[in-house]
Amino acid sequence: MQVVRKLLFALTVSGLMSVIGQSAAAAPRHEESFTPIPLSQASANAQLLWSRLKRGLAPELYGNFDLFIYVNKAEQGPWSQHLYAFAKPSGQNPDSEMIVMMDTVASTGRETMERAKDGQLVSTGTPAGFYELDPQRFETGHHSRQWQQDMPNSMFFNWQSKGVQTGLAIHGVTDAPSIAALGRRASAGCIQISLDASRELFNFITGDFEGQVAQFAYDKKKRTISNAGEFARGTDGQIVMADGYRVLVIVEDLDNGLVTSELATPQAAHPG
Repeated sequence: MQVVRKLLFALTVSGLMSVIGQSAAAAPRHEESFTPIPLSQASANAQLLWSRLKRGLAPELYGNFDLFIYVNKAEQGPWSQHLYAFAKPSGQNPDSEMIVMMDTVASTGRETMERAKDGQLVSTGTPAGFYELDPQRFETGHHSRQWQQDMPNSMFFNWQSKGVQTGLAIHGVTDAPSIAALGRRASAGCIQISLDASRELFNFITGDFEGQVAQFAYDKKKRTISNAGEFARGTDGQIVMADGYRVLVIVEDLDNGLVTSELATPQAAHPG
């Protein structure tokens, strides 16, 4: 949380925290912002989105993570094909406002069944839900053998589905067609962002958000890790914790699917 703490200190000293209520115009489609700013100075889109997310997140989901990455995979509509990253204020300044760490255009899956480069017939969908990142699979130079494509600064989801550790990740793109396609459904299922954005996201996650992380539940019958916000619990009823990154990835399909508050399981939405 060093970046967030430094920003909050600088804002407090300069008095910028008092600048509230200015309505910023929505950023152009391909404009990127990697400079951390207080929520009140972010775009109107970002302010409205966080207000909606905070209302929809169950208390346990909000309380157990420090960085919230949001992507709406819809083809059109509010916040579609965009990645936002919101960080909590530091423990030293608990009453301060949220920090917008990133606001950038993205591409999610094409949502079809396709033949990959290795010959397998696979889904190119990006499933909606809540995800954690796998601390063992942060790779700056990953290459997909299945799709024969570079995936720089890959941050893989810690999500097992039907007994298979998925290859879903947030990563950068370097080839001209993928760069040109940012802002549309264009990937094989991953969340793609620009190379610069992926580098920034990779660095501030690994540098500032490491810690003990609440683990999502594993369904032994389905051999699947929950993507509905349900936590794993020990025999004492306490949430199971493990080393990792305190980052929650939220993927929605606002055009057709469930909103944040409906993505969660009943027990996650009503803890205790």
